[in-house]
Amino acid sequence: MRKRFLACILLLSNILSNSSYASEANQQTIINEDSQITQEVYAKIPTKKANVSSMEIYLDGQQVKPEAYLISVNEYGAYTYFKLRDLAYLMMGKECQFSVDYDEKTKRIIATSGEKYTPIGSEMNQSSSQSQIAYETNSPIWLDGKQVDMEAYKINGNTYYKLRDLGEVFGFEVGYKDSSRQAIIKTPGYTEPDVPEENKPEIPENSENPDISENPDDIDNPNHEVTEKPNKIDGKLTVLIDVGHGGSDGGAGGKAPYDFVTYMGRNVKSGDDICERDFNLPVALMLRDMLQSHGADVIISAETDVYVGFPDRKKLIESNADKTDILISIHHNAFNSNASGFEILAQIKYKNGGSGLEFAQILEKHYYANGRPRHAPTIFREGSQGDYYAILRYAAAVDMLAVMSEYAYIDNPSDIECILTPDGLKQEAQAIFNAIIEYFETNEY
Repeated sequence: MRKRFLACILLLSNILSNSSYASEANQQTIINEDSQITQEVYAKIPTKKANVSSMEIYLDGQQVKPEAYLISVNEYGAYTYFKLRDLAYLMMGKECQFSVDYDEKTKRIIATSGEKYTPIGSEMNQSSSQSQIAYETNSPIWLDGKQVDMEAYKINGNTYYKLRDLGEVFGFEVGYKDSSRQAIIKTPGYTEPDVPEENKPEIPENSENPDISENPDDIDNPNHEVTEKPNKIDGKLTVLIDVGHGGSDGGAGGKAPYDFVTYMGRNVKSGDDICERDFNLPVALMLRDMLQSHGADVIISAETDVYVGFPDRKKLIESNADKTDILISIHHNAFNSNASGFEILAQIKYKNGGSGLEFAQILEKHYYANGRPRHAPTIFREGSQGDYYAILRYAAAVDMLAVMSEYAYIDNPSDIECILTPDGLKQEAQAIFNAIIEYFETNEY
């Protein structure tokens, strides 16, 4: 019986890996070839109920309608899942566009960043208006030759991935407006037309690089000339703090494991939605105060809960390149409700050593001192234009040392506990402060 069961599992693996790219007729033929085995195997696979999502989706300010299903993953909440080809179709012509193909020989889903997607005709089709059965599946994507594993489900022969995960992998921002049940997708280079002028981050009047283009189409243009950062040793420490997300962009999302009060005094009940911006800003403000008390100069992308787009962040970095010693981008993570620990993302130029790796290792030490486990070693992720993450890429273009910090997973009810209190937020800010001070004890500024 054991041998038969293993054989069934192997057969199902082949069926699932092929079904999302086969025609409906072919899928039916595969299933009918041995319906008894197929039913036996399917009965052993964990399933979820998938409801057709009623959430409105907005991409760069325009409503779009990809097929989506809402799946309750655990007791803490549900997530919306999308087809990869629908997202590739929507990203055509965007800075984060990518192609999708299927390799019959290796049975792999292949994605290539920067390449324009070629539609096959089935994109954006609404296959059903009824709830469906979702089967857990392992369907990694091979992006630019590297395997990327994401939580996935098979529904009616198609593979669906979590929108937030797709954003992390392919480089677009995902936010949610729970009050209006809207998902907000923003691609690099997109500028919200309705952002009030007073909500934009202040750019110092004495900026020495006033001619930088504000055209979002010019973002990350490899031919765009940027004034090289001069060598600067002036004995005055200057830190640029990038506050991840904010305003209409909530960042990663999760559920409150118990009642607590946010840094702004908002009462949050157990099970309520929480998002990354609830934690990024207070940590950034605490870090700012610590650095200023120490005598350092601080430039910060936002001091209130407002949306700051990529063009404004890029401009802030470029206009302060001549005086900034280090950039710290503050974030908190989300993945699959089980992942935990901290991650540090550094610039690829330091992959084999140097300032970025040295600072990341110091920061790791201070996070360990807070009792935080490490989710993964320091990440040096390459994209089609250099550093994969926009903030690190913008800083690298002007020779600015930069790291991104992901201190905890807010969709993990255990991991999030470390920052649900003011003391926990302060411990995070203190660890970053301690790392900065220790690093510059032995590095000139």
